Amino acid sequence: MKLESPASNDLFEHAPPAAIERRLGLTRPNAPNIGRRALIMVLVGWAPLVVLTGLHGLLTGPEPFLSLLREIGVHARYLIAVPLLVVAEAECAARLSRITYHFMDSGIVPESQRALFGEAIASTRRRLHAGAAEAAVPALAYAVALLTMFTYATDQLPAWARSGAGGLSLSLAGWWHTFVSLPLLLILIFGWMWRLLLWARLLWLLARLDLQLVASHPDRAAGLGFLGQSTRAFSVVALALAVIIAGRSARFVLDHGNLPTPYLYGNIASLAVLMMLFVAPLLMFSPRLMQAWRTGECDYGTLASRVGSAFEQKWLAPDTRIDRDALDRPDFSATTDLYAVVSNVHEMRFVPVSARDLATLAAALLLPFIPVVLLAVPLELVWKGVKSLLL
Repeated sequence: MKLESPASNDLFEHAPPAAIERRLGLTRPNAPNIGRRALIMVLVGWAPLVVLTGLHGLLTGPEPFLSLLREIGVHARYLIAVPLLVVAEAECAARLSRITYHFMDSGIVPESQRALFGEAIASTRRRLHAGAAEAAVPALAYAVALLTMFTYATDQLPAWARSGAGGLSLSLAGWWHTFVSLPLLLILIFGWMWRLLLWARLLWLLARLDLQLVASHPDRAAGLGFLGQSTRAFSVVALALAVIIAGRSARFVLDHGNLPTPYLYGNIASLAVLMMLFVAPLLMFSPRLMQAWRTGECDYGTLASRVGSAFEQKWLAPDTRIDRDALDRPDFSATTDLYAVVSNVHEMRFVPVSARDLATLAAALLLPFIPVVLLAVPLELVWKGVKSLLL
């Protein structure tokens, strides 16, 4: 079965709301227009809130506009997170496609399994392009947006979202937020969650193949270490989601001067969930890696014992003569090289992700919280800490 190469036919670059964007002329084949789309999302999701709130303020006074200026969560969501979710397509989606096809390039998928590999790719592509998903994602986004906004009491809404009139009491900015800005954000998030779900499903299908794993591979993951790059690829998506969480916390700190312990624990739990969300798909290969490790431990352990025994019999026997040229003999280097290979087997990881991969993902999750810390900790206290380190 001939497989399509990523150069001619990508994979994860297409997911909701890709079909909607194509119909609107925002994208064309082989022209994703990432930068232009990110800018359009800001102009549609964030800019109207500022303009409509400004017009509202001209009629009612400065309170609505000042309220929006202080709404760090709104700016974090629609000015930063939304364009990041679009930009992530250029890095995350493209890299996921390259990682998928690397199974073939690396030789991990043998000839006998290529047809099944092709079927897994084809089924993933069908689901990424599925019309049902393209319809379900916006529908779910609007359902969540309406449920979120219309379950708020009027006095719980910020000043920029209230009209001050009777009834539902939403301002023009509030209506725009309900029917445009918030659904837009949710559509992008749910689109990425659909990608993540299909990525996990694809890895589950590939983990069931009869792969040619090498227990002694230097990546300490039997040749599957390249899968750890997926966590780095998802770092942009993780950064966008962390920005949303950090924006909410920053607003609370701005209003109250500190972040209560429940908020702190909630943030830690949220970041831990996001971390696991992007790492968990790699657990699909843990059973295969454990099996390769068990087999490798026995096979390479036996080989190391035999070579070591022969080495000791030759060089440690009582009548062995050691001269100055002994260290130049190939026995020593060959034995050392073999033990290095065996060490790779002993140190094999059961999840194909390295500490560096995890550190990249963790950094993306923690980066948005630096402004929150700076808001919560007085600058005078920070300066005193810096001086104490220097003096």
